[in-house]
Amino acid sequence: MSNRSEHSRQRKRQSIRTSYIWAGIMAICALAALFVAIWVVMTVYEKIAGDSSEWATGSYEEETTELAIEKEDVYGWITDDSGSRYREEDGSFASDSWKIWEGGLYYLKDDGYMATEDMSKDGQVFFFGEDGALKDIQLDTGWKGQAGDDGAQDLDSLVKGPGFWSYLSSDTRYAGIFKPICYRYTTETKERFLGSEDDPEVSTRNSLQIHDGYLYYLPQVTTQALSSLSKEEQELCNKLFRIKPGDPQKEFLAEDVTGYLVLEDGKVYIASGGEIKEAPTGTFYPIGEEKYHIQVKDGACYLIDSMGEILTGDGTGVRSVGSRMYTLDKDGKIKDVRPSGQTYEDLTFTLGDDPQDSTKKAIYKEKKDGQKVVAAQARSGIDSFCIAEDKLYYSAVVDKGENGADHSQIFCMDPDGMYSKEISERFKGNIYRMYYYGGKGRIYGEYSPSSEKNCYGQIAVIDLDGNVHVIDDKASRGATGQDGDEWLSLLMVDGNTVTTFLQTCTYEEGGWPWRVSSERPYQFSDVLQDKIAGPSSVRTPEQTSGQTPPTQSPVGGPSVQPTTGGASAQPTTAPPSTRPSQSQPSTQPTTAQPATQPSTQAPVQAAPTQAAQPPAQAPGRDDSPAGPITVPPGDENRDVVPTIEPNPGSGISAGGGDTSEEVRFVGPDGSP
Repeated sequence: MSNRSEHSRQRKRQSIRTSYIWAGIMAICALAALFVAIWVVMTVYEKIAGDSSEWATGSYEEETTELAIEKEDVYGWITDDSGSRYREEDGSFASDSWKIWEGGLYYLKDDGYMATEDMSKDGQVFFFGEDGALKDIQLDTGWKGQAGDDGAQDLDSLVKGPGFWSYLSSDTRYAGIFKPICYRYTTETKERFLGSEDDPEVSTRNSLQIHDGYLYYLPQVTTQALSSLSKEEQELCNKLFRIKPGDPQKEFLAEDVTGYLVLEDGKVYIASGGEIKEAPTGTFYPIGEEKYHIQVKDGACYLIDSMGEILTGDGTGVRSVGSRMYTLDKDGKIKDVRPSGQTYEDLTFTLGDDPQDSTKKAIYKEKKDGQKVVAAQARSGIDSFCIAEDKLYYSAVVDKGENGADHSQIFCMDPDGMYSKEISERFKGNIYRMYYYGGKGRIYGEYSPSSEKNCYGQIAVIDLDGNVHVIDDKASRGATGQDGDEWLSLLMVDGNTVTTFLQTCTYEEGGWPWRVSSERPYQFSDVLQDKIAGPSSVRTPEQTSGQTPPTQSPVGGPSVQPTTGGASAQPTTAPPSTRPSQSQPSTQPTTAQPATQPSTQAPVQAAPTQAAQPPAQAPGRDDSPAGPITVPPGDENRDVVPTIEPNPGSGISAGGGDTSEEVRFVGPDGSP
């Protein structure tokens, strides 16, 4: 019994010891856990304390910089309460510029926000949808260009670019809606016409813009004004063109255009039919005189422009192209062509009745103030003239050959009358009409080789150095010889193609232009030419480098003698001792005595003693009066017309007849 009790007490003591051991272990674990907890709390506290210290010392800026860098990677459209803006890749916001987004055009205003309301800019009104996309462009009828920004010059529809200004001409001669386009380089004061002064490009008010060196123009008018325009002007409306001033061609971009937009990269967008689209590749067309062509159709000739449109004339049916004046019917068919009045600076030159003899022709010049004076005369009259390269070229009869045949010569003078000279040798026949073609650098004229006996005509080609050729058209015309009565009326020279009216005429002595009984279009090439005269052999001050040239006697004629005198002054001739005698032909050089030049010896051939008398009029020449010339008030103060006698110096005998022909010209204010 006692042993069992003792065993029980031992087990209880052992159990208590085990409990104490576990309790100790648990206490140790609790202490360890407490230590860890305290360490964690201390670590967190130190971290929080460290962050608070960084905030207090400004180290937070480094964190915000990292956030800003993350935001720079986001660009494009950004919308806020004020609207939409466009962030560029460099972080800046676009302003006053256009953006293309998913096929649409959007405008960013000066404040950077996208435009959603209609906007007027550079003479146009831009219409936007609710989403900001451009929907349409129309003319801003209230825009006045850069008026007031021209130094009080009052330039109409002025636009200004880095290299030039452009505006519409204020010349009162252009009273319609369409006016010539002018421009000035910023380094010059000279006014120039886009195209040419004789045939400028035209447009309507406030239709001009300058972008990247190009002048853009889009002629537009109101519906009410459309009916008042000519057919040609109507064809120009709503067509967009561009050109660089000085270029010989314009670029046609699109038609049916109501407005346009040129982006910084040079792309052009147009508004047409209520849609916005990129302009197609342009087509180039010549401008100025070179844009015109002749179309032969159904036995008739039509004047067309570079775009193939048949042209009509003004209210009187007249259309001027360079130095040519076309008379057209209502369908554009050409009825007649003749030289027009030609201009040089502020002077207009015309051919009219000689003031001393209305059966002959003289060249007149008219100033802007309306004063009209004689510019050049010839004793037997001047047949024709034209202006080329700032010089006036004319053909005058200077001699009579066998059977009364005319012999002519080409002369050149400054438009102001300061200098005149012969440039060709003598040639048989007359050149009745002359036209200068700048693209070819030559003068073309209607030539009669035998006006004393028939109406036969050819086309002459005159080089500016004095060479004169006649086009050989026998291959297309047939070998009719020069005995027929077929006259050639020149319509146009286009490349190497010459277009004329081949006219069957009735010959009447002294009746040029002759009466036409029938005509038909006739075209041929100007490649084959026969030379009829070379340059004059007379040396001029220009050719002698400033030396005073010796004065030569023409073959059988008088020496050159510049003199001054009134419009009624008598022709000046050489002294009698220098004139050849009909009964005693001169075989030795005879000394001429010009009035203002040192004497020189020149061979002289026999000539009739009555050479100083005016010769009889040549058969076939236009000797009938063409009606009086209307001279504006002030003509009583006409410039004095000095007399200059021609000095061909060609070395070619013109045969018998009168050779004492004179050519007169005037200088500024009548000075020789």
